[in-house]
Amino acid sequence: MTKISHTAARLQLAKQRQMTSLIDQEILSNSTDMKFTKADWVPLYFDLGNKVTSDDGQMAAYRAVTLKGELLWMVFTPTKECGYHASCSDPFEAMERAKASWANRRAVRLEWDLVERTARDLLTARQRFDVRIEDLEASPLCTLGIEGFRAAIGMKRVTRIPGWLAALLMKVEPQMGFVIHAAMQRHVAAQSVELNVHAAA
Repeated sequence: MTKISHTAARLQLAKQRQMTSLIDQEILSNSTDMKFTKADWVPLYFDLGNKVTSDDGQMAAYRAVTLKGELLWMVFTPTKECGYHASCSDPFEAMERAKASWANRRAVRLEWDLVERTARDLLTARQRFDVRIEDLEASPLCTLGIEGFRAAIGMKRVTRIPGWLAALLMKVEPQMGFVIHAAMQRHVAAQSVELNVHAAA
């Protein structure tokens, strides 16, 4: 997908405002409402003035656009510094996706010592397994963040890497630990199936 300029991104985002004239859109596109961020490897603008709040008031979704021209919602809570990138058109669906992802991340963090230990084992060849694209997709990371990270490290078209390389990448991007956790679960499940097959033979 072709990159667009910062000016074009801000104008595209301003056009998402309801009931705004062309002149107002131009003014909005250059206002302080257009906030730029590169969090989680996704450079984008989100509009502080185009916000939808959850029913309980604890979450807010802001209309956003990436520098590739992709429209999305950025979801924030008061307790989180970084937002969740939701590639959907409905802001309430975006908040539900964010809520589910954050709950899954909390569950994985309860096993973070195991993740770090496994990463060390992968680096020293005490454990060996691959990390695959399906592990990325099974992790609680947002799709745009995954794609942005893969592009940033030059692995946009790579679908499988050795575990030791994933462990090395975790030193650069700690969130790779979520992907290693998903790979661990897949690896353990595969071993369990193999043991059951041998036991039944």
